[in-house]
Amino acid sequence: MKKIAILGGSHFIGVHLLLTLHQQGHQLTLFNRNLRTPPVHYPKDIELIRGDRDQPENLKKLFFKEFDVVFDLSGYTPKHVKPIIDNYQSKIGHYIFCSTPMAYKIPTPTPYNEKVPLTYEEKTYGGDKALVEELLFNQYKNSSWPITIFRPQGVFGPYDTWHAGFIYYRIIHSLPIFVFEESKFRINPLFVDDLVKAFLLAMDNSKSYGSAYGVAGDDVVSNLEFIELCGKILSYQPLMKIVDHPYSIKNLQTGYSWLEYSTVADCSKIKSELGMKFSSLEIALKKTFSWLKDNPNHMERYT
Repeated sequence: MKKIAILGGSHFIGVHLLLTLHQQGHQLTLFNRNLRTPPVHYPKDIELIRGDRDQPENLKKLFFKEFDVVFDLSGYTPKHVKPIIDNYQSKIGHYIFCSTPMAYKIPTPTPYNEKVPLTYEEKTYGGDKALVEELLFNQYKNSSWPITIFRPQGVFGPYDTWHAGFIYYRIIHSLPIFVFEESKFRINPLFVDDLVKAFLLAMDNSKSYGSAYGVAGDDVVSNLEFIELCGKILSYQPLMKIVDHPYSIKNLQTGYSWLEYSTVADCSKIKSELGMKFSSLEIALKKTFSWLKDNPNHMERYT
């Protein structure tokens, strides 16, 4: 049993991580602003601490005690993370930070890997995440403080179905799915269970210390292929309509924005260093649809 803190964790990825860690018997503390109702009831033995990362003094509520591992899912800017580095580093055995592929200079090569240059443009989502990474890497170099960074892309699954929920809804209700020229661009989406698996493989694992990992699935698809796969799972033929421009049809419902460029991650590093294996996209989409069937109220957001 490890003492583990999760910063964030009330919406999607953190909920999956929390439930998995709890099932394994770890002692868990959750730190967030408590502004939204989580999609599940937390187990009663999880300690909940209300705190705001924009108020650094709130961190005292958490770090009056020590943790073997801290998963940071809510650090978006250097001001969120620097107070932890400066004041509470000695309280943390292993610090695991969830970054983003938006930290790379966009557009990335196809495929891209961890060697692609980062952007450090302040006050942008990707740039601020990259600046946090820089702080963490510098701290690792200076003091060997164990840190690990993940850059997951296109994460989907129960509680946040990404494109899949919208597509399933429109296929089931025989509604057209409008796609544009950019639907030819390709991505390898990541099933949330696989991201949790990656976190666990890195946890307290010295092989991961001082490293950043791109995390994405094995299956590379265009949006058109993604839609067709959803149709195959439902045994329905999707009704796709090609349009020249998203504004060419009045009241057009497009769902999530389609890709504007290909973003295909090469995950060789996490496979070779941590032994990561990924679910097939078809299995991941089947599990996601199974969850949607059991939670039909989630479909209401697409009406």
